[in-house]
Amino acid sequence: MRRTAQAIKAGCWGCLLGLLMPLSFAGCASWTNPTRPSSAFADDAATCKREAEQAAVTSGQFDLDQDNAYVACLRSKGWTLQDRR
Repeated sequence: MRRTAQAIKAGCWGCLLGLLMPLSFAGCASWTNPTRPSSAFADDAATCKREAEQAAVTSGQFDLDQDNAYVACLRSKGWTLQDRR
């Protein structure tokens, strides 16, 4: 019984670490575009999000990887992901 409780605690800590690690790296990169001001990113990001969602609906593949479609759309608009470290 005691080992089960320890395993559950370890699992909880593992889940917590799994959630916190991506958050710690979230501030390490930013989208830049040499021809557009950074203020234009929000508009392009919203457009790309809608396009990625629409592609999933149109194709009927709701498991379509919308993150990859979103990133591809931003890159097609000239945005690149830059590391800020």
